[in-house]
Amino acid sequence: MVEAGTAVTAEDTVDGGALVFVTSPASLEAVRKRTATLAQMHNQHSGPGDAMGMMIGTKSTAVVEDVPTGSRVVFTPTSPDDLGALQNELRMHAGHLQPGSCKMAM
Repeated sequence: MVEAGTAVTAEDTVDGGALVFVTSPASLEAVRKRTATLAQMHNQHSGPGDAMGMMIGTKSTAVVEDVPTGSRVVFTPTSPDDLGALQNELRMHAGHLQPGSCKMAM
């Protein structure tokens, strides 16, 4: 599925990293619902193998924060030693989800 007009970027945080999904007003609620599902799948390690929530391989936990134009999914590695690996992985996934449309299988 594609949420038209949605873009994703990766951000490094002090304790991990985040995927930030920004979208149009028409897609806002759908993007927020899908990012909540992403975080839930990631935390429970349960879902289709091709789902975005199952594709983050670095052991971590995820929480969702609303931002004015979308959602921010913040990941924290289980081990502080995995900080760099997690940040690199999130940048890679953000790059795969560009340009301008987010293809998140849920």
